[in-house]
Amino acid sequence: MARTLKFLPHSFRARIQTAFLLVLAAFFWIFHATVFKAHFGPDEMMNLYGHWQPPLWKTIAADLRFWSKTVRPMGAVYYLPMYWLFGLNPVPFSAARCLILFVNTLIFFKLANSIVRSWWAATLAAFPIAYQAMIGNLHYDGAFIYDVLCGSFYFAALLYYVRCRRQQGRGSLTARQIAIFLVLYICALDSKEMAVSLPVLVLAYEVLFQGRRARVAPALAAGAVTLVFILGKTIGPGTLTTMDAYKPVFTWERFSEANTRFLNTLFYTDIFNISRVLELWGVLLYIGLRNWGLKKFDPRWLFVLIWVVVTPLPLAFLPNRGGATLYIVAGGWAMLAALVLREILRRFARQPVAGLPRRIIMTAGLAGCIAAYWHETARQDRKLVHWFLENGQETQQTIAQLRALGQRPPAHSGVVFLNDPFTGYDTLFISALVWRDSTIDIHLQRKYQLPESELAKAKYIFDYTDGRFVLVKSPSLVKSW
Repeated sequence: MARTLKFLPHSFRARIQTAFLLVLAAFFWIFHATVFKAHFGPDEMMNLYGHWQPPLWKTIAADLRFWSKTVRPMGAVYYLPMYWLFGLNPVPFSAARCLILFVNTLIFFKLANSIVRSWWAATLAAFPIAYQAMIGNLHYDGAFIYDVLCGSFYFAALLYYVRCRRQQGRGSLTARQIAIFLVLYICALDSKEMAVSLPVLVLAYEVLFQGRRARVAPALAAGAVTLVFILGKTIGPGTLTTMDAYKPVFTWERFSEANTRFLNTLFYTDIFNISRVLELWGVLLYIGLRNWGLKKFDPRWLFVLIWVVVTPLPLAFLPNRGGATLYIVAGGWAMLAALVLREILRRFARQPVAGLPRRIIMTAGLAGCIAAYWHETARQDRKLVHWFLENGQETQQTIAQLRALGQRPPAHSGVVFLNDPFTGYDTLFISALVWRDSTIDIHLQRKYQLPESELAKAKYIFDYTDGRFVLVKSPSLVKSW
């Protein structure tokens, strides 16, 4: 039970906690109300096609063989059932994503409560996980479902581990518990690569919270899984790291620029530079070490310091990462900010203010912090929500135009698009998904020029003129071109 509310009668204490959790739920759904108006993100058709086009058994095998070259196979758990049930209707996809994010918020609240050991701080820390405007693409753009799912399994794995350790006391985790923890961790890795930081946090928890009772076997097992994962994903042909967007550059310039940008994004500000980032880390290190070895050693500060330093590392050396990719990083900074604000209010409330007891001051302080965060999030959200909603309009218009043509090429048909509005392969992905047939041979003429003899064999030919797709050739249409 929260230390700041321990003097309240139990029933009243429970009512206050319930009230703040209801406020958290209201905050979540109010900021997600417009998410249901979002279209498919620019990369979402590529992601869906990538999971739908291969045989289903390959997708399942890739989830089990987490070290394989298949990119983020856990995304199929979200994409395929939704596509089979609802086709290319973005609303059910948004609803499912919102539901997952809401569950994530509850899991993170329980995780934060287990780590910071304060209901007050855990409640406040859960708000940035519920919604943060500068990482709003996590909520509006389904292409970032990998970050959502990675957060789900990452938070769940760490929460499961922490709870098992607290229940076991001096004893080690059972083989079954270690297996469940590793399965959750592998699911996080199958969702996105940024989960590789989890073994470090597990080891930090053992060393800081368990001390002489530390058991490092689960952390070492998770580390072995991480090593296999990294080797499988980075060695040989077909790896993500062969692409410029995923090729790390290990320089101080990139590290400092990334960490500066991360903090400015998460705190709605532009005051941070690398000097201030390092100063902040130094202050946290001082707070964490000042009582090292004392009877009342508080491990929470060092743990959140490790969280905020380690979790950005998988992102810091890659180009232009930010937004939704900061989901797990945000969890550490949210706990840190909540601990700082709680400590400030506790010192302020040592003496009654205006005759009010400490418990009332702390409760009012929590409400004030939530109100301030709510106000700033709403202010930032107004600047960004229009961009989020416009982000997938071109994809949605393309889907509508292809449907309006009323064409459904039969299986194994040859289809050629002479021109289309995209620079990539979006038209191929979208048309195949609209027609729901992976056997159709779709060719983009602007990517590779087919000779006239090959064009003549195509049963369907489409062009794109004046902002619309036009049917040029079909079995029921004869037209010279």
